[in-house]
Amino acid sequence: MGNFQKHTKTRSFNERRKFLVAGLAASLPPISLHANFETYPDVVIVGAGAAGIAAAKNLKRNNIKTVILEASDRVGGRVYTDLFTFGIPYDVGAHWLHNGKNNPFHQIAEQVGFNLYLAPDEMRIFTTEGEASESERNDYFNAEREVYMRIARAGKSGKDIPASDAVGNIRSMWGDTAKFVVGPWEMGKNLDQFSTLDWWNSAENIADYYCSRGFGTLVAEHAKDLHPSLNTIVKRIDWSGQNIRIDTNKGTLHPRIVILTVSTGVLASNAIKFVPSLPLQKRESFEAISMGFYDHIALQFSEDVFGMENDGYLIHQVGKDGRGFGVLTNISGTGLAYCDVGGDWARQLQSETVQYRVDYALTSLREMLGNNIVEKFVKGTATSWGMDPLFFGSYASAKPGAYSMRQVLREPVGERIYFAGEACHRSMWATVGGAHLSGEEVAKIVSRVVA
Repeated sequence: MGNFQKHTKTRSFNERRKFLVAGLAASLPPISLHANFETYPDVVIVGAGAAGIAAAKNLKRNNIKTVILEASDRVGGRVYTDLFTFGIPYDVGAHWLHNGKNNPFHQIAEQVGFNLYLAPDEMRIFTTEGEASESERNDYFNAEREVYMRIARAGKSGKDIPASDAVGNIRSMWGDTAKFVVGPWEMGKNLDQFSTLDWWNSAENIADYYCSRGFGTLVAEHAKDLHPSLNTIVKRIDWSGQNIRIDTNKGTLHPRIVILTVSTGVLASNAIKFVPSLPLQKRESFEAISMGFYDHIALQFSEDVFGMENDGYLIHQVGKDGRGFGVLTNISGTGLAYCDVGGDWARQLQSETVQYRVDYALTSLREMLGNNIVEKFVKGTATSWGMDPLFFGSYASAKPGAYSMRQVLREPVGERIYFAGEACHRSMWATVGGAHLSGEEVAKIVSRVVA
């Protein structure tokens, strides 16, 4: 790992924190917590995440009277930057800008003056005995490649089967680790819980980028000209009459059209009551394109304890129980690390305390990197997206056999109730960029209907 100059490193880290927080606090857009909304707008958008923001901005450009209802006290949905827990930008949800320059947030970042940078690809790999040798690293990459190839072959041939069936047994000491990386760490689901055909029809992840000021900060800046009604919970949508009736905790609205951008987890939970009930196949699509589980166990260190400069990756050998995590280290040079869990293991850990999860990750890292990292540890926290009633999960993918339900999910009901969000995009699902594009696409359709 190399030797560190403790005092110099710590001072530079602290100076960086102060600079980032001072600049970001000044740049955060002011958002009213109690925006007054028009009772009879043309369109109501439910949810002020990336899809809702994109739809609202598009409708605004077309001079369509629009109201945005958001149940939380902020914009961004599953992409949110916390500036206060660690005193530095901490992306509580989405952090990676996937799909290279195809991601619409590249252009948005340029428009609002945010800098993005290409994600490095340096990686350290650990066996149960210590850091992997060169031959062991090669064996790991071969095992990972084999998992990808087997899923791809099944998907390309049109098989809508569990990824676990396509992968089968990988005859390598790294077989279970490769399955963890491709399943829980990337998909937020174990291999038996997502479709090979759905996986195959996702966008190729060309390259990842990062925003040092926080992806959530970028999204919030993009939304600063909007005035959503925050802390506004939609309870009931009655679409039986000439105008839709939307009952909320702050009153009732009567739009011509509603665009729902909430997660499939929320839709499947029946938190929003529909009168009359939505068609059966539509309701089935909420369950079929189901939410996965992916959480950060975020650890802050006073200096880079991982020895890979900024934004490196650390992977450790995972057993058959699938209990492990992958690490994004020294994020943007701030000393923050995400020890990320996914799938069934993430679901199990949500029932544990935050302290338990922090101790689990820190103890595991100490076994790999040595006891000296403990004295550099500052504080930690953990997310529980699956238990959040505003989301009930991290991002969606099709269950085995359910790929065709993506089309059902996208379809409007009676040209009055429309659906947008990451789960609705044809190829960039599970991404913030996909959510944005979905919102824009639906807004264009709605604009023609309203006109």
